[in-house]
Amino acid sequence: MSSRTWVYSKLNTGAVALLLNGGAHASTSLDDAPAEKPFIMYRGSAHLPDLRGDDALVTGTDTWMIFVHDVPGDYLQIDDVISALRAVFDNVVDQANGIIRSTWLETSEDFRDEDMGTIMKYCRIQVKYRSNP
Repeated sequence: MSSRTWVYSKLNTGAVALLLNGGAHASTSLDDAPAEKPFIMYRGSAHLPDLRGDDALVTGTDTWMIFVHDVPGDYLQIDDVISALRAVFDNVVDQANGIIRSTWLETSEDFRDEDMGTIMKYCRIQVKYRSNP
């Protein structure tokens, strides 16, 4: 399983999915905000090959940004989603899917996204994976 597939599956199952009335979307898949909120947009921001063996990638690290959007007002629902995301991605090992470790890197300050007409925070996670689980 690729780290993209793994991250997407984590965004669409369990406690995170239950909090997202507007769903989870790749950042390039939306031109307008979904009618239902809150929603998530995610994108890969870095891909680093880590360990090579016999000229083939053995492990790699992908960094993901996850943007949590909600209607303007307070950030309480966004904070709830961020807490659920942290539980899913912070210091997680999933050997069955080739994930060596997922690490929480940061949570942003509060933002206003004029393009989407929402308020927003983002978090960054790093996923270290085996190239062939």
